[in-house]
Amino acid sequence: MAVLKLKIADDALIQRVRNSAARRNVSVEEEIVETLRARFVAERDELVRRADAIAAMTPGNVEQSDSTKMVREDRDR
Repeated sequence: MAVLKLKIADDALIQRVRNSAARRNVSVEEEIVETLRARFVAERDELVRRADAIAAMTPGNVEQSDSTKMVREDRDR
């Protein structure tokens, strides 16, 4: 288990975290861990959505170029 030590000068932010933890009946540490986890899950989900959107732009009925073959052809010139 890792230990993360933070120095946070924003007292209002700390109070918001404490209030949120109290409302959820969890420790401040648990609140921070869950907030970080949610952030990184959301970030990963956004990357997957963007990759899917890019893949959707590629026509399915068109043969795609083999990049390995193209690199070899360029190298052999």
